[in-house]
Amino acid sequence: MSNMGIDASLSDGGLTHYHKKGQNCKTAVETLIGHDFGAPPFSLTFTVHTKSGKLVNLMIPYNLEGVASVYIDGEIV
Repeated sequence: MSNMGIDASLSDGGLTHYHKKGQNCKTAVETLIGHDFGAPPFSLTFTVHTKSGKLVNLMIPYNLEGVASVYIDGEIV
């Protein structure tokens, strides 16, 4: 069961849900990149470089039991 959700805030004030907390992380990865690839991914990682110079990574594992992890400057939080 994942510990994250994926939502899109819409310009009209609405919200579209793509992945709800509790669904497995494999489903989240497939929602974002599909499921038609040669070798399956190990994970999907989002990287953000902040104005203050920090490096933030959100890692979503491509499996049924894993949970998403957040790293700031290489340290898990």
